[in-house]
Amino acid sequence: MRFPSFNFVNLFRGSRNTIPSENGSADISNHRIDALVDAFFAIALTLLVLDIKTFHVNSDAELTQELIALIPKFFTYFLSFMILGLLWFEHQMVSHYISRSDRAHIWLNLLFLMSISLIPFSASLLGENLSHRSATTFYGINLFVTGVIQYLDWEYVTRKNRLIDEGLNRRLVRSVQKTFLLVPLSYAIGIEASFFSISVSIALYGLATLAGALRMNAIFHQSHKFDQQNQKE
Repeated sequence: MRFPSFNFVNLFRGSRNTIPSENGSADISNHRIDALVDAFFAIALTLLVLDIKTFHVNSDAELTQELIALIPKFFTYFLSFMILGLLWFEHQMVSHYISRSDRAHIWLNLLFLMSISLIPFSASLLGENLSHRSATTFYGINLFVTGVIQYLDWEYVTRKNRLIDEGLNRRLVRSVQKTFLLVPLSYAIGIEASFFSISVSIALYGLATLAGALRMNAIFHQSHKFDQQNQKE
């Protein structure tokens, strides 16, 4: 089954400006993209906890009340930390299959990082307004855009083996493609669910990301089987 492709990324004309990932003389390599992604995720993960402010109280009873008031913020912190961690894990799995880079791939990763860097804000907005549908919807849209960009990047790098090794099994490519398509679709369902139940919507956000990461982990561990089957074929 072939999933939808998006050719607009060819406007960057990246396929004609391939950047070596290992021994080339170019300043930017695939390793440097991974390093930049790691740095952005580290910053985003740190910003999540900085939104939880400390306070001074005069009694234990007052401290308890203040901590109870912070429960929504702690909840969105743990939820967003988990989601960001899983998205980073998925990106690491994908990087294993990408052997080189070009300008379009770089720009797609920058768009991905722009969406990732917005998650601490959308998480803070959700923590302050956990009972409001608009905050839940905005949070979901942020995740949806992130997932769509991730799918577009994989579609770009794998089309005609543009930035992957020619020997990479196409069934593996389609499995990752399917995963990266289903995750944002699940986010879209979560956004729709926010109009009926905020708790169900938030649960779908977390479960969709977890399912995507678990699927990517399974694909990664099964990749050697794909390689063996490909050699037999």
